[in-house]
Amino acid sequence: NFLPTMPAIIRIAMDYPWRTVDPVPPGRDGQVAVIAMLRRAFFGAWSVMSPEEDDDDQEMDELAFSLSVHHVLFIGVTKGGEDLLIELTVEGFDLICGRNVDYVALKQGWSGYSRGVIICCEVPETLATKVAANESWGTERRGSTEETGSENQVECVDFRSRYFEPKVGVNEDPVSGWPHCALGPYFGLRRGKQRLLGVQESERTGLVECILKEEEQKVCIIGSTVTTVSGKLQMNA
Repeated sequence: NFLPTMPAIIRIAMDYPWRTVDPVPPGRDGQVAVIAMLRRAFFGAWSVMSPEEDDDDQEMDELAFSLSVHHVLFIGVTKGGEDLLIELTVEGFDLICGRNVDYVALKQGWSGYSRGVIICCEVPETLATKVAANESWGTERRGSTEETGSENQVECVDFRSRYFEPKVGVNEDPVSGWPHCALGPYFGLRRGKQRLLGVQESERTGLVECILKEEEQKVCIIGSTVTTVSGKLQMNA
């Protein structure tokens, strides 16, 4: 009988440039416009309202305003305006997960970034999810604190994220090292850690480990991969 062979999991590590994040200024052309973009992209709301007007939602659909300004903890852009980084509360992040995304709204909603939108949340240590370092992240593991075996090193997830790049033709990047070289330093400073673990919660989903090398201005990104295609390239002299 023929039994298919499962591909071996390979751990790879790559150094990426250290990316810092600067805050987006408040106001209708800054933070207010970004929040409006989120509401358009995930909840279909097309009204731009200032934070002080947020409680007056009589003319808006209740679901559209389920993402409140109180769910938004930080809005910033990476150096050079390449990526927009939005930190939400855990509740706010959970609100956008599982919803259909209007990628055109993300692409056209705010002109202050040129590449991608990183949406993230910190996992409080009291709610930290433990995962075995050699296992992939799965829906059934979310919220679990059960260790899977003494032979496996168990880690706690520090942050969750999603990464959208409609401006460069990629609706959502399933698992990517590029946003993590901004997310690692961002959450590393707050948590006082040089080694962090993040989960990128796309449809495919994956764990990404970040080793911070501040003196070198590098972030070592470590993840698991499998070989899907192999071959040989022959070049004639």
